[in-house]
Amino acid sequence: MTTDTTTPDTTAPQLITTGATRPTASGNQLVLRFSDASNLHADPARKPAPGDFAVRVAGAANAVTAVAVDGAAKTITLTLTTAVTVGQTATVAYTDGTPSDTSGIQDAIGNRLPDFAATEVNTTPDTTPPVLITVDAQAPKVNGNQLVLTYTEANTLDAAALTGNAGFTVSSTADKAITVSSAVVNGVDKTVTLTLSRAVTHRETVKLSYTKPTTGQGVQDASGNPAADFSSQAVTNNTPLPADTTPPVFSSAAVNGNQLVLTYTEASSLDAAALTGNAGFAVSGHGTDGTTPIAYGVFSAVVNATAKTVTLTLKAPVLHGQRVTVSYTKPTTGPGVQDTTGNEAANLIDQAVANNTSAEADTTPPVFRSATVNGNQLVLTYTEANNLEGAARTGSAGFAVNSAEGAAIPVTGIVVNATANTVTLTLGRAVTHTERLTVSYTKPGGNDVVQDATGNDAANLSNEAVSNDTPIPETVPPELGDVTVNGDQLELIYADENKLDAHHTAPASAFALSSSSDDVAIRVRSVAVTGKTVTLTLSRAVASDEVLTLSYTKPAGDNVIQDAASNDAPSFGKQDVENLTPEPTPALAPTPKPDPSAAKPNPVALNADSDGVSDTQERQAIGPRGSARGDGNDDGIADSAQAAVASFSAKISGSPGTSVTLVADSQGGKVTSGSHARITSLEQKTAPAETPQALETPIALTSFQATLETTGSSETFSLYVDPKIGANGYWLQDHGGTTWVNLASSPYGGKMVNEGGRLRLDFSITDGGPFDADGEANGSITASGAAAQMPLSIVGQAPNGAQDGFWF
Repeated sequence: MTTDTTTPDTTAPQLITTGATRPTASGNQLVLRFSDASNLHADPARKPAPGDFAVRVAGAANAVTAVAVDGAAKTITLTLTTAVTVGQTATVAYTDGTPSDTSGIQDAIGNRLPDFAATEVNTTPDTTPPVLITVDAQAPKVNGNQLVLTYTEANTLDAAALTGNAGFTVSSTADKAITVSSAVVNGVDKTVTLTLSRAVTHRETVKLSYTKPTTGQGVQDASGNPAADFSSQAVTNNTPLPADTTPPVFSSAAVNGNQLVLTYTEASSLDAAALTGNAGFAVSGHGTDGTTPIAYGVFSAVVNATAKTVTLTLKAPVLHGQRVTVSYTKPTTGPGVQDTTGNEAANLIDQAVANNTSAEADTTPPVFRSATVNGNQLVLTYTEANNLEGAARTGSAGFAVNSAEGAAIPVTGIVVNATANTVTLTLGRAVTHTERLTVSYTKPGGNDVVQDATGNDAANLSNEAVSNDTPIPETVPPELGDVTVNGDQLELIYADENKLDAHHTAPASAFALSSSSDDVAIRVRSVAVTGKTVTLTLSRAVASDEVLTLSYTKPAGDNVIQDAASNDAPSFGKQDVENLTPEPTPALAPTPKPDPSAAKPNPVALNADSDGVSDTQERQAIGPRGSARGDGNDDGIADSAQAAVASFSAKISGSPGTSVTLVADSQGGKVTSGSHARITSLEQKTAPAETPQALETPIALTSFQATLETTGSSETFSLYVDPKIGANGYWLQDHGGTTWVNLASSPYGGKMVNEGGRLRLDFSITDGGPFDADGEANGSITASGAAAQMPLSIVGQAPNGAQDGFWF
């Protein structure tokens, strides 16, 4: 017998407080290093909570927002709310907030570190400059007039505004140089976005150079380390191909039996959307005598998008020697022939058709070749020199399916693909991946028989083996990820291959929520499932400083959290909840009661901030969840008291109105500190008749005027609207009247954000640029845009009455 004489590890990890490896802070990262015989325990569920640490910098508390444990390196990295600057005094202390559970600072054996008192932290300067990333997906790239550079940097870039071209120059193979109009830094993402004086075409080769400017600020990190100069750096060109405006052009038509194929010339491909009925086609001709008229009914029309053909199945075959013509009239309902960008093919009148029907009749019936099943879809493939007859079948049409593992499986539907020579049976239930099936066929009476286009019937089948391609079902249960709360909405995000089952979710009683605040209990009132998210509506809103834990006990039966493959999510207990509830918004000044004896003021004149909207309307503004009424951008300041923020109620068909808020000089929906921008008017205007046909404008146009601090500069705006109007962009027409674009999209430097249940559309307009309606660099921007919806499947759409006008 072998005896284990190894002395067990019973020593807790020890914080290193001296030497080069003592606690250090750089920027907003504070690193603690430990000595221990074992690694630190790196299980995320067992790491210490941010609130267990107390960090003070220059005598003031600096809250810890995140904790990361590196077990092998024996380090714990704390992310601080505010960055530490060089030379500041800093200390860190630790108190195990939950000594009775499994979380806290501990080694892999489970030895826990006791609390430690305030310990001095070394603050060292960051001397490493940002480095431009030149490889892989983060290499410099351009799309239209937006060129993005990404830097490697341990902390963040300096987010201070850059002026002019900020030292950047761009060259192209198309011409010698492209002017850089502006440069914008995203400190957290470590990117610099250059707006070019013109859009780059999709074929141009672009190079980028940078020389640190002699005046003004260049690219540097938050510690002031400047990025190095570079020259002739290759830029990845992600600019898409221009919109296709040319419709498909008829090329030729040929018929063989009851199959008539029209071929089109098209630069891209045809729209593969299914055509219904005869799809606007009519086929006529004359008999072999050249005089007897014949009308061939069109049974169906099928598009082959890549081959750019439309195949008509005729109700009667064309015989050898007959003369045939085809006509096409775009249908008034349902889809017609068009390309993928929506350009419609022209009508045809009595277009000649080449008759390729052989003089020798086809007398060979279709021959069964194979059968495969996947779920509830069983496909039989036939060998046939021409095509199967594609008419609809009813009932089981003579087919019977049997399983070796049980009773017969009913056939509930049949679809014939004439050109692929296949018959697809829809079964009454899905087949498991281990089942063994056979299929039989007995020729039925009437029109349900399987036959080719010339009427040759397929032979009967008896217990033919079926290849089972049904995949093995997923058996991995959903795994819980982030758990967050904001107000009375608590969300659980699950990781899973499938979406969660929205029809069999757990009841509210399966969840238990505990809070650090014991004065008012919190119950779960309802449970909703969307995608991979479970949303709990609570009995009250959570305060911003409450600490919550959530437990879930899987109930018996089918009403549980599970994925679409019916894999149940496991129970969990005392799950920490990340509290995203904002701090209380300062109360807005109440509206004074009117003096009955005073003269009634003109409502239009009650406009204290001179933004063109009455104070009465602005006091009714609806902002993101948790904001006070009258604070449309949730910045804690009444809209009626800010010249750069204006709100009004837009009229909408069938509704009493919807709240709209515009923010000028916006950074994430809030007015930039020290801004001198002013909104001088904001109103709703009727949309022009020349808008693109597919553009839906539920609140018509939002028209505004704003004055700027610097003439000729670019101004950023944010427009808050109700997401229920269905807008997917902020669409604006250039002052030349030929182009509609979505300024709230990345190619134009904009974006869309869901902020607390409100849709925020961020965009920018240059004074005197193509989307400034007056076209002059005069310190004022005038625009009339639409928070609207445009189907994203459409690449281009010409507005009525305009030439060469397309939206992008």
